[in-house]
Amino acid sequence: IVVTEKEARAFGDHFSSLSSLEEFSGLDTDEATPTEEAYVVYDEDYEFETSRPPATTKPSTTAATPRVIPEEGTISSFPEEEFDLAGKKRFVAPYVTYLNKDPSAPCSLTDALDHFQVDSLDEIIPNDLRKSDQPPQHAPRNITVVAVEGCHSFVIVDWDKATPGDVVTGYLVYSASYEDFIRNKWSTQASSVTHLPIENLKPNTRYYFKVQAKNPHGYGPVSPSVSFVTESDNPLLVVRPPGGEPIWIPFAFKHDPGYTDCHGRQYVKRTWYRKFVGVVLCNSLRYKIYLSDNLKDTFYSIGDSWGRGEDHCQFVDSHLDGRTGPQSYVEALPTIQGYYRQYRQEPVSFGHIGFGTPYYYVGWYECGVSIPGKW
Repeated sequence: IVVTEKEARAFGDHFSSLSSLEEFSGLDTDEATPTEEAYVVYDEDYEFETSRPPATTKPSTTAATPRVIPEEGTISSFPEEEFDLAGKKRFVAPYVTYLNKDPSAPCSLTDALDHFQVDSLDEIIPNDLRKSDQPPQHAPRNITVVAVEGCHSFVIVDWDKATPGDVVTGYLVYSASYEDFIRNKWSTQASSVTHLPIENLKPNTRYYFKVQAKNPHGYGPVSPSVSFVTESDNPLLVVRPPGGEPIWIPFAFKHDPGYTDCHGRQYVKRTWYRKFVGVVLCNSLRYKIYLSDNLKDTFYSIGDSWGRGEDHCQFVDSHLDGRTGPQSYVEALPTIQGYYRQYRQEPVSFGHIGFGTPYYYVGWYECGVSIPGKW
């Protein structure tokens, strides 16, 4: 993340010690230069059209067939809607699978991962290792890119279990944008199961993915690469400040970690009314939102007397009234200090929230906005 001098002054003197902010991609990146391997790009066989064809006005002589709306979360080789919100055709290839969702619901990586069976390798490793003293001999097979309609910021890379006879204790998943792909520069993440989410992807951007198995004796062959083009962003979702995208800065702020399952990376940014917003990630699309008057002070939860904090998505620049959780009664919430308000755009006040007050607070938010949002 590049912070100009003007932006640094806006964030206060505390950021003077953060002079060497590195770019963060949303991945645990280790620059890897794997050996040359084949790659699969289906661009010519499966064309990616950039615009919706013109509608025809030819009258129909047959009665319209009622449209059958599939159950939310169903899986298909083709998207339910051929075109995204910007009128661009969604990417289709033999190795791509789509999950559909309610168009009004925020994108949820957590919900998407619920479709995957988790088979741990831990139970089979001890016995199988005695049978082999060599690295995996086969590349992972049937690499699949799973996307959710209406969600450009992540995909889930999935692949088959190890070939019989191969002992596998883990995998490396390589990811690259087109610019990095042509330079053979890959980001890597480790996985102990046969799928992995890749987050913070840009809209309308081509990415490449490949997978490699490993065990204590070494690394196996790398799979062929597959490519995928993300769909368009929702132009009505994000409130973009003057000058471009919101700037999220990595910063470990003081906060009460109770009543949330989110304990990942922490980011801060300045709000439009002189408060600092802090988020602690569960993943790029689910996070706990906090507020503070000063970077050096404690960041506090936010209470809501009208709903369940859905409008607090405004603090992460989302127009959407998001989804929150876990759901419980206000009587079950400990009484804590925090900020509170009743409706969107209302300035916040500070006091007690939770039990004994009319102010409900939550453990996580899903606002449809990925944080930090850049790859």
